[in-house]
Amino acid sequence: MDILKCKAFITAADEGSFTAAGKIMGYTPSGISQLVAAMEKEFGFSLLMRKSNGVVLTREGEYIYPFVMEYIEKEAAVYKAATELSGMYKGNVMIAAYSSIAAQVLPQIIKDFTDLHPSVNIQIEEATKNKIDRMVTSGKADLAFSSRLSNKSYIWIPFAEDRMVAVLPRDHQDAGLQAYPINRCKKENLIMPSEGDDADVRELFKRHGIVPNVRLTTLENYTAINMVEKGLGIGIMNEGITKHWKTGTVIIPVDPPSAIELGICLPSLEDAAPAVREFVLFAAEQLKAKIPEQ
Repeated sequence: MDILKCKAFITAADEGSFTAAGKIMGYTPSGISQLVAAMEKEFGFSLLMRKSNGVVLTREGEYIYPFVMEYIEKEAAVYKAATELSGMYKGNVMIAAYSSIAAQVLPQIIKDFTDLHPSVNIQIEEATKNKIDRMVTSGKADLAFSSRLSNKSYIWIPFAEDRMVAVLPRDHQDAGLQAYPINRCKKENLIMPSEGDDADVRELFKRHGIVPNVRLTTLENYTAINMVEKGLGIGIMNEGITKHWKTGTVIIPVDPPSAIELGICLPSLEDAAPAVREFVLFAAEQLKAKIPEQ
């Protein structure tokens, strides 16, 4: 069944005239009439009753109208699916992520995904939470791998918890403790990575009413850890940052215990580009993360 004939029939029935249908579809009234007539000839019965002031559905036309509408909708769904598949296999995905996630979580996921979809280009920018928030909000990044961003309407797919730890010099007076009392940060010389822009650490201090004594700020976490090793102060950070780095420091959890929730965050899964949506679904499956209902 010709989809153009179906659209001509539905449009003429909805508008009540061949003239109005022709304006919508870009045909002459005669052209619409011929398309409908051809459909009627194919079916063997009249679909529209021609009157001096327009057209109305015949009894047969009324009966078949919803089936023709469904046929048109299915055709549209096929094209939509094809377009999405095309976009899924050829697209760009821009990820803003914590450096610890970029180094430890994403490499294998990206390898497995690009093995399946080699035409998809994936970019990663490692950043602090505040910068990640700005990147996603402005549209510079499609999604984030971080702690939860400020916009609570964004889709949030948690996949892990990362506890907060203290990084101490080996000769620090508290190096032998099982946990570091967070209140001592009021007097300690603190070395803050991310140029002092670590929102997760600042939120921890805020919860406990601590105004930290920041002695130094650095760009890189590894630099901050090396400064701790040299006895310039202590560091407070999430444990994931410290993994896989050999340092001469002591790393213990903070007291009271605290952790940040890590997840995938993006404005919308439904409205995301096909390649972005497919990557998020793939990553969530790899991480065994549950996607919330929208």
